[in-house]
Amino acid sequence: MKKSKELKIRDSVKAVYSLYSEVKDFIFTTYNYEPDFFDEHIISYLMGFDKKISTIGELQDADKWIVENHLSVYYDKGALSVGTSYLTVPVFPQNNKTGGVFHPKVIVIYGKLKEGRNKKSVHLFVSSCNLTVSGYGRNMEAFSCIQVTSKIVAKSLIEFLETLDGYDRNQHIDLIKYLDSISLKDNSIEFLWSNKNSGIKLIDYLSDFPKGDLNIVSPYFDENGPKSLLYDLVNRDKTTIIPALEGDNYNIHLKDYLELKDNNIGFAVLANEDESRFIHAKIIQFGKKVIIGSYNFTTAAMRGINAEAALLFHDKSDLRFYKLEVIKERFLPDDEAISNRDETKNGKSNIFTSVTVDWKENKIFILSENLKEASYSLQIDGLNIPIISELTEKEEINITREIASHLLHHKTFSVYEENKVCFKGLINEISALECRPEFGCENLSESISEWFSYTKNDENTKQSLRLIDSDDKETEKILGVSQQKKEDIFDNYYVVAKAFENLIRQILISRSDSLEKAPKAQIKTEKYWKEKADKNLYGYLVKKPGSIENILTFLQKEHYEKQNKDIIYEWLVLNYIKSAISLFPENLVHNEINKIYTDKIREIHEKLNSIERDISNIISSVVGKKYMKWIEKEFNNRNNNV
Repeated sequence: MKKSKELKIRDSVKAVYSLYSEVKDFIFTTYNYEPDFFDEHIISYLMGFDKKISTIGELQDADKWIVENHLSVYYDKGALSVGTSYLTVPVFPQNNKTGGVFHPKVIVIYGKLKEGRNKKSVHLFVSSCNLTVSGYGRNMEAFSCIQVTSKIVAKSLIEFLETLDGYDRNQHIDLIKYLDSISLKDNSIEFLWSNKNSGIKLIDYLSDFPKGDLNIVSPYFDENGPKSLLYDLVNRDKTTIIPALEGDNYNIHLKDYLELKDNNIGFAVLANEDESRFIHAKIIQFGKKVIIGSYNFTTAAMRGINAEAALLFHDKSDLRFYKLEVIKERFLPDDEAISNRDETKNGKSNIFTSVTVDWKENKIFILSENLKEASYSLQIDGLNIPIISELTEKEEINITREIASHLLHHKTFSVYEENKVCFKGLINEISALECRPEFGCENLSESISEWFSYTKNDENTKQSLRLIDSDDKETEKILGVSQQKKEDIFDNYYVVAKAFENLIRQILISRSDSLEKAPKAQIKTEKYWKEKADKNLYGYLVKKPGSIENILTFLQKEHYEKQNKDIIYEWLVLNYIKSAISLFPENLVHNEINKIYTDKIREIHEKLNSIERDISNIISSVVGKKYMKWIEKEFNNRNNNV
């Protein structure tokens, strides 16, 4: 049997997102939530660059993107993974009080499509994928996506969303109105869900299905097996269970396997099973009906104790698997517990705390539930002191300068009960873009990276940078670098020179691509260099605000107008320019069309030679040994890399 192509949910979400010219709601629900994974591999990927968001400029761009796309995440209160988030994602922990967990994995995208004259649309993803590395990469998962066009799905989706803790109908009113306006009667697909004793109990729903074969893909079963659930499904014919292989054993007890097998329950594996990957998919096929979503074949999921969600396709029978005489030894021994990771209870403590930072009000609001007669404290992770030493049910504190600075980088908090962590959560922020103080750079190198990557100003004499707190006072003293207040401008040569570290890296990255593409492009027209300036070497030579030509012109102007007042800085900049220009080939293509490039290289070399002669005659008389020791180390490291 030919192996079918595996779809990736992340690629599929991006493909659907790219259909929209404007997104007005982007809603994620999940059981387990890894905020650092979501920042680095979902948000950055959807923004168009698949890399870690690290610089302050990237953080600000991402925060703006989150606001513009109305992004929000709903997750189980006890399933926040270790890690933090630099980004300001609106997050809403779900406090499921039914004894189960919040377990649905749903994505809703609503907005205006690029095609169809701004036609509005809603796409709905329902899956088994948690917002984790495993869910989006390591595991074998199942997901489905539909465009919401039927009244039955639209109505059910509204009802589900309005059961979520923190979901504000007024903030999503456009989505609600659009879903309400859908009138098409199409019962071929249903959106099934349960939450807080609302929705459906899937086992009751399945019991009314017409007679047919039953196939169950589930990574988890109850400790006493799926017998009681199967007993309720009186219309099932031939029944097959496809369990997940975890480590060396299938995730079901040996005694349950033997008992089920004696009762004519078959066992099989998926046609494309990969033993190196955990099968986390949850699929139920009953006759021609297929259910794909978050439902494990467990009592908590099937009887409505958990919050769950799935799509039901009434006529879809494409589940493929291999029948297998499963080896007995691969099943869990009777005395070994099933590791129900998706069904983990929230621990012994039922403490629930939410922390909201309102930057406009300059206050932190803290709400807690189920506090016992014990000593509680609340601490923002990474902050050495608790912001609340005796936690009560309702707290309100002012944001100090220390806390404000800390909140820019740390979004997680911990609640301590008698000095032991009993709850962890993510901090929500209100009015962050409008009222929150700016991020600060930790050192000069970081500030320079920001300057080169994000400055929009072509006037290189005034490159404004973020406030920094540098511990490198000795270097600052030697080089004359200082910042007395937030509005100060870094326009000295040391700062400009440090920008070349990033410039040289960028040139090295783009050089190979430019050399490969240049011959064909140059034959066509000079416009290649002008129109593609930001994507090839010429941009770093001439066009960019921090380009070689711009900084060399600035260096010449300062050198002659200031009469050698800052000769050390000039010498440093000069060396960086020489290192950078050495990376450019003198000719890319030997023809007349390339003349604009070769003339520019020659012109820059002439300027460099002229100013170098003048600087070299002065530099030896003003450079101290301490400075030379530092600068020698800098340039040895850089030259070795080049």
